[in-house]
Amino acid sequence: MLNGSIYGWENGDDDIFDLHSPRNRDNCLEPMRLMNVMGRQSGISLHTADVSERNHIIPDFSLYVESIDFVASPAKRNYLILYETPLTVPRNASYYYLNQFDFIFTWDKKLLNDGLRDDKAGFIPPNRFIEIHHPNPIPAESRPDFQSPKFNQRKDFVCLIGSNRHANLLDERELYSERVKAIKWFEAHALNDFKLYGNGWNVPQKRFGHLGKARYRMEKIIPWLLGKPVFQSYQGPAKTKYEVLSKTKFCICFENARDIHGYITEKIFDCLFAGCIPVYWGDAEISKSIPAECFIDFRQYRSYSKLYEHLKTMTSTQFSRHQEATRDFLQSIQFERYSSESFAEVVINKIIQDFALA
Repeated sequence: MLNGSIYGWENGDDDIFDLHSPRNRDNCLEPMRLMNVMGRQSGISLHTADVSERNHIIPDFSLYVESIDFVASPAKRNYLILYETPLTVPRNASYYYLNQFDFIFTWDKKLLNDGLRDDKAGFIPPNRFIEIHHPNPIPAESRPDFQSPKFNQRKDFVCLIGSNRHANLLDERELYSERVKAIKWFEAHALNDFKLYGNGWNVPQKRFGHLGKARYRMEKIIPWLLGKPVFQSYQGPAKTKYEVLSKTKFCICFENARDIHGYITEKIFDCLFAGCIPVYWGDAEISKSIPAECFIDFRQYRSYSKLYEHLKTMTSTQFSRHQEATRDFLQSIQFERYSSESFAEVVINKIIQDFALA
């Protein structure tokens, strides 16, 4: 049996393979469970690093989930899975960090095509980067045919689901601050048509850098003194994303960053699974991956007022056409590469290949 240690997910006694783990919010751990099942079928035993260490298991390979500190080990191969952009995790663009790994699984088209070169002549060639896509577990509530409530069955108009965070690099492509602009516009002009869900919105907008943090501390004072909520539309964390999205017509669906080719996360898929129409901003070439009929492209509108006007005038027939296009996409081969199964297969098949298990 080939042994692998998984680093990341805050090592927790193999609970990343447990359907009932408290961390399995919206079934986000499904890709890890599938990797575990597929691995065992091919003679691969996976454990979180704490379990391997406690049981004195010497790993044949290590698998890092996102960019956490590298731990030296006897492993013959070291793999890394990248989920986020360098705007959120700066280390994801570090030659020194990435070069510690034999192979790196990523969605980043630039790394896949050109590799990574730093300003000191360090170079990681493209063949060390393996293409994956963000995995998307299908909610248990979603029907196999992806039929969901119709236009008139959805009592809420627009929502936004996300945490109150900030980018960790100064970059005009970040969209954390743009989400806040959207929230503030709807609260000022269409409060009754908008609901905000997620973590951390009891306080003002989180900001980057020393000056940003100082401004954040100042902005906390006035709402506290007045006893008023910072964001009037805030409903608290969503019990599940599907529960919110299945009762809402439209969702402000902005990635953490825009114009980074290949960066398509679960955000738009969460909407599609629930039959909610996403108002999307992120990958500039999104329509090459997901048909344009499935979403509303925010870039086509000059302002939030123009967007709102379009949403308010959409008919139930037009809404149904969006849903029909979404169902066709989710039931097509085109969607398969964004599934949890595809994600797990790519990772496990690479390990099988490297260790000649086939």
